[in-house]
Amino acid sequence: MTQQRISYIDLGAGIMILWMILGHAFSTSHGMEITLHELWDVTDASLIPEGVHAKIGSDGHIRGMGLGAYIPSVLFFFMPWFFYKSGQFFNKRSISDEWNKDWNKLMRQFLIWSVIGYVLHITFLSIDGVITLRNATYSVLRGFFLNGHIELNVPLWFLFTLFIVRQIANVLLPKEEDSYYWIKCIGLIVICFAVAFGCYCTNFRLMPLWVANGAAGLAYFTLGYCLRRYETKWWLLVPCVLGYVACCIWGFPEVGMRSNECSSMLKYIAWMPGSLAGIVSFNMLCRLISKYLHYLSLPFEYIGKYAMIIYVSHGILYITISRALVSFDLTTLMPYTIWLILCSYVLFLPAFCYFIPRLSLLLSSK
Repeated sequence: MTQQRISYIDLGAGIMILWMILGHAFSTSHGMEITLHELWDVTDASLIPEGVHAKIGSDGHIRGMGLGAYIPSVLFFFMPWFFYKSGQFFNKRSISDEWNKDWNKLMRQFLIWSVIGYVLHITFLSIDGVITLRNATYSVLRGFFLNGHIELNVPLWFLFTLFIVRQIANVLLPKEEDSYYWIKCIGLIVICFAVAFGCYCTNFRLMPLWVANGAAGLAYFTLGYCLRRYETKWWLLVPCVLGYVACCIWGFPEVGMRSNECSSMLKYIAWMPGSLAGIVSFNMLCRLISKYLHYLSLPFEYIGKYAMIIYVSHGILYITISRALVSFDLTTLMPYTIWLILCSYVLFLPAFCYFIPRLSLLLSSK
């Protein structure tokens, strides 16, 4: 039986996944600043296209570049939103049923796209002439243990963390008829956020990243689980809208959820209430758009239906392009990194969305 789609959720997923992949494309373009100082030792500023600013070294040589446009982080809660959304539709099952369901939905995708990323990683090591048994095996496994993803497909950390979060939630979350339902939910949220905040404060680099982002993810997951029936209630909606407006005025409390990084302790503390305010406000806006401006909502809803495919595949595109520019020393193309990535999105992501579901259906029917 096919699960009925919820239009405002698809709309939200479409907006969030577009925000995410564009952000990765822009950040990758900025990230080239890290490597340019070794690769592009020129002074010809005419090579830099309009709209792109360059960093000039003390010797007058171009040392880095990136898009100068500043993009306000109005959707600073985009990663918490995905955990929250998953919690909204969560129902407790037996441990084996939940494991099998999540393994088929999350970990199979994780393994398939990790293998693709690993093959590309080995390919680039070979091209660069630096491949060894150690960096092809031990370094990759160590990176997986510490980061929760395989080289060359970093976004997959979310699938691994969400898989862990759902297994823990299935054991710890109370059922709604539980006498201490709210006490247990609030207690779990507080403990999880305290663990994530503790990891941020100690900055313990040897600790796996999935400990911190998993704790934060479980907190947002629990918020979605216990507030799913109350998002439209005035006593929750009004404070959340006011809280989000306050974030827009004061400054967005943005945390890099994968790496648990933040610019200040105060913003980290404000991250969870600020994100909750943003999520509830955003979901209400999506409800209104979906209901009253459905023609505007439809394109994003369509994208939202394929959010998982876009998520697992887009990392291969933007990271591969960045690595290729470095490995093949394509220095004249580096200023155009962002446009190369965006073109790859336009060319390949629709094809992935079309062919992958059909291929999966074909394989499952055999």
